[in-house]
Amino acid sequence: MILYRTLQISVKNLAGGSEPSRMVSMTAKRYVICDIEATGLDADRDLIEIALITFEDDRVIEVFETLINPLRPIPEFISGLTSITNRELQVAPKFYDLADSIRMRLEGAVFVSHNTEFDLGLLRKKYTEMGQDLKLKQFCTLKVAQEEIPGLQNYNLDALCSFFRIKIEDRHRAIGDARATLELFRQLLQLRLKTYPKILFLPHHERLLKKIPAKAGLLSLRDGSGKNLRQEASFNMEKTARELLMVKPENRELLQSTRDLVVEATGSALIAEFRKVLQSNERLCWVIDSHRNVGGEDFFRIRPRRKGVAGLWYFLNYCDARDKLRELESQLRPEKFLYRDGGKSKEEILRHNQKVEKLSREARFPSENLVLVGEGRTLGERCLVLIRENHVVGYGYTEATEEDIYRTPERYLMKRFVRHLAIDLAGRRYLRVLKNLRQKTEAWRELSLGPLQVQHRPSK
Repeated sequence: MILYRTLQISVKNLAGGSEPSRMVSMTAKRYVICDIEATGLDADRDLIEIALITFEDDRVIEVFETLINPLRPIPEFISGLTSITNRELQVAPKFYDLADSIRMRLEGAVFVSHNTEFDLGLLRKKYTEMGQDLKLKQFCTLKVAQEEIPGLQNYNLDALCSFFRIKIEDRHRAIGDARATLELFRQLLQLRLKTYPKILFLPHHERLLKKIPAKAGLLSLRDGSGKNLRQEASFNMEKTARELLMVKPENRELLQSTRDLVVEATGSALIAEFRKVLQSNERLCWVIDSHRNVGGEDFFRIRPRRKGVAGLWYFLNYCDARDKLRELESQLRPEKFLYRDGGKSKEEILRHNQKVEKLSREARFPSENLVLVGEGRTLGERCLVLIRENHVVGYGYTEATEEDIYRTPERYLMKRFVRHLAIDLAGRRYLRVLKNLRQKTEAWRELSLGPLQVQHRPSK
């Protein structure tokens, strides 16, 4: 009876017909993928089977597998799980008969297994019993998967193979699990090297993403208790949700915690931003405004925000305000002269003040009075946002024509604001973004000032 064997085998045969990935060729290392079957999980466990797959230069160099006689009967549970019998083990070689052959294959290679603490730990224990040491570089597919795929509900071999759609044959036999671990290793190495060709999502997130519409609105990511983890006002809620829940380490916190996605279609991402602002408790503490010195020259400055005193840019903290001020000052650097006699001329001051005014306009609405009209929440509906005297008055929905909206926008407002700073700032930012978008579903029109109409008729 042949108790162990060494095989020369191609990746194609080993992987069940799949073509080999190109990612390993980047590394030019030799890897030995190992799986061990043991008498149990207790501290006194012993080997009963080992499989070693040597993988180098994008191909399998050798496959080695053998049963090992543990010199004691194995529990009935282990025999049932692995289908290995005590009779087979009684005639199998002892570990000390195989120790040199195993070491020869491992030395100089990177040791790969699913849970190296278990597999390599048991091998080291056996070599220690023989008075030898075993030092190897390691690649644990379990630990790497936890790093590269945060938020997966289970990281055992079955769950990860299901995630990557890897078929496992001969489960709970060393060679079957080693083949599956090899394929898992190849997928994880691509993720680690940032060369993975697909976009991955966790299984429970995939189900949620299928229900998200590709429409503008407010997207809320929630944990298992229904608490909001993050809210995003978006032009396309499906696209935003996919970006936030894409499997990558940067999304770790959301991947680990998100259990539900809640959407509110608003027609306009700006109205979604208003909804988000109204639920926020953020306090703007610092402001940048413009000031004219005694020489008639304008400049930007940072100051603490005071109620009733308007500014151009508002910030939560001083560091953000300072960074913005430096950016503005870099755009206002004066011309350099080889030699000059005296201070700036009137023409220089005028040109400088014109630059300050141009930068200041970027922080305001494009016009003091305008109405923004776009697609609504449903077919045939339109949304509108009204700005009067540089403040957002409100928003609404209607099935009226655009000309009717432009003529009397106040009558279609469903939600009104009374000089809400955060709402105004959201409107300013949004119009700057909208101006640079190539594809627009919304447009604004400048309005004459005229008397503010107060009658209100809710839209259908």
